[in-house]
Amino acid sequence: MFDFNYNENFEPSPNTKAFWLYTRKREMTAFGVTRPGLFATVNFEWQVVGFFAIFLLEGIATWWAFQEGVAITAILVSIFADVVLAVLSHLPQPNITKLKNELLFVAGTNLANARSRLSSRRAVQRFFYLLIIVSACFKFYWFFAVYEVFDSTALFVLTCYLIGALLHISCTGYAIFTAIFEIKIRREHREYNASGGASHAFNPQQPRLHRFDTAIELQPVTVGRHKIERTAPPRQTAGEQKATDVTVERERTSDGFFLYTNGILTDKELTQMIGQQITPDQQRVVAVEGVKHQYNMMH
Repeated sequence: MFDFNYNENFEPSPNTKAFWLYTRKREMTAFGVTRPGLFATVNFEWQVVGFFAIFLLEGIATWWAFQEGVAITAILVSIFADVVLAVLSHLPQPNITKLKNELLFVAGTNLANARSRLSSRRAVQRFFYLLIIVSACFKFYWFFAVYEVFDSTALFVLTCYLIGALLHISCTGYAIFTAIFEIKIRREHREYNASGGASHAFNPQQPRLHRFDTAIELQPVTVGRHKIERTAPPRQTAGEQKATDVTVERERTSDGFFLYTNGILTDKELTQMIGQQITPDQQRVVAVEGVKHQYNMMH
């Protein structure tokens, strides 16, 4: 899997970041905060193994059906349709990932709307899952219509098709879209190297800034290229006039703790920042506000 180098100012394009949402995440729970994950990918190798295991299982079952005299054209079409259905079932995944993260930091009407949209996206996904299961049953029916005996052979064929369907649900979409994401981010990294760091690069002199909306004292920390620190308001001599309303607003909001990030703040880096806080309240604030900052990076 692609890993960022702290000696480079490489940052993938918004389109590539969007494909990151298709990859599998690992939920992390601490102090009442469950982070669904945004900038992370887990279990890709197992998803690839599961994806190829599908064709092994269904290939064995289909070969067995062919040996019994089943016309396998419809079964082969159904196997291809399963891949299409698995891809279609994964298309709502980016919205599901984003909405699960939104639930951490939105409130009121926005929270209710996010929950409603999340339920609808999941319903669409489950509809395609159901079609994949139906397709597995259809393939077995096509076999059984010729074989006509439910014995150990029939049970074996049914098991192969059902396990294949479950692997399609859990592996196919993740395997295909994670492979696309890896191709895209590695291609952009090659373009970054070929351009001498001019293409797909962030400006280290202009980090992204996020102000923590809390009165809790946080621990200043540095993780990789990112840091949490206090920024004190500029001092003003008596009688000194402010030049503009913008200056007034900047000084008014500059007191407190800030998160400064260069490039992507990965889930692993955010976890390290949370772990370096001392109290549960500090860790909870950094977790929620950190996810909000990550979410904004997507947009």
